[in-house]
Amino acid sequence: MSNIRIMTDSTACIPPDLAQKYNIKIIPAAEYIIDGKKYTENVNITTRDAYDFIRRDSVSFTTSAVTPGQVVEAYKQLSQDSQNILFITISSKLSAVYKSADLGASLFKESSPQTNIQIIDSRSVGGGAGLPVLAAARAAEQGMNAEQVASVAEKYLKQSKCFVTMDTIRYIYRIGRASKVSARIGSLLNVRPINQVTEEGTVEMLERVRSRKAMMERVIELVKERTTSGNLTFMVSHGDAPDLAEELAGKFKDNFNCRDIIIGDYSPIMGYGGGPGAMCIAFHPDVELS
Repeated sequence: MSNIRIMTDSTACIPPDLAQKYNIKIIPAAEYIIDGKKYTENVNITTRDAYDFIRRDSVSFTTSAVTPGQVVEAYKQLSQDSQNILFITISSKLSAVYKSADLGASLFKESSPQTNIQIIDSRSVGGGAGLPVLAAARAAEQGMNAEQVASVAEKYLKQSKCFVTMDTIRYIYRIGRASKVSARIGSLLNVRPINQVTEEGTVEMLERVRSRKAMMERVIELVKERTTSGNLTFMVSHGDAPDLAEELAGKFKDNFNCRDIIIGDYSPIMGYGGGPGAMCIAFHPDVELS
C-alpha cells in the first residue's frame, strides 16, 4: 500500500497528465446544471464545451456543490490503496467543498476508523491550491509519511500567491459583484479587473485595466512586488484562452527565472463568474523544506 494518497478538487486546475503522473485523485468541486441537466466536469462535458455554453447563455449555467456522499465514495476508493488520505480543498470561503470533505470524513470513519483522513483548506483556488497539491504529491512519491507530506503542503500554501484576471466583466454579475446592467456597461468599456486571493481565502479586486497588454504588464509588476526570489514556479489556468495563457507565460519567461510554468484549464466551476478569457495565475518561490 502507498504511504499516503493525495486528493483535491477540480478547481485546483491540475492538468490531467500531471494528475496521472503523480497519482492525484481529483473529484469535481461541483456539477454543472445546464438547462436543468446535470453534467460532471471532464466526464460528460469538456471544459471547452462548458465555456462555449457560458458564451451562449450564461444565465442558464449554474452549479451544484459536491455532496458529502460523493466525497465518501472517493475516500472508499483511496482507502483501498492507503490508510492515509490528504485532501487539499479550494478555499472554504469560496466553496462548500471543505465542509463536504469534513462531513464526508466523519461519515466514512464510522465504517473505516483505521483510515486517517486529513483535510487542508488551501485558502486559495486554481494554482494557489494546485501547486501545493503537486508539491505534496511529489513528497508522497519520495516516500515521506503522512505528517511530512501535510507539512510540505502547508509550507507551499504559505508561499504561494494567486491572482485572477478577467478579460471582460460581462459575466461578473453571476457572482454578485455587480448588477447585470453595470456588468454590461463595463464590458462595453473593456474593463478588465485584476483580483487577488487574500490570506483569508477570499477574492478581492485590486484594480482595473483597459487592455490585455496593460493587464499582462500589471501582473508582471504585481509578481515582482510580491517576491524577492529569483526562481519562481507558475501555474496559469485559463478560461478557454490558451493563446492568452501562452502569451503571458512567454512574458514570465522574459522577466523571471522560471523553474516551471504549468498551463491548463481554469475550471468553469470558478470561471463562470469570470467568463471566457479569465485566468488564474499562481506562483511560488523555491520553498525551503528543512
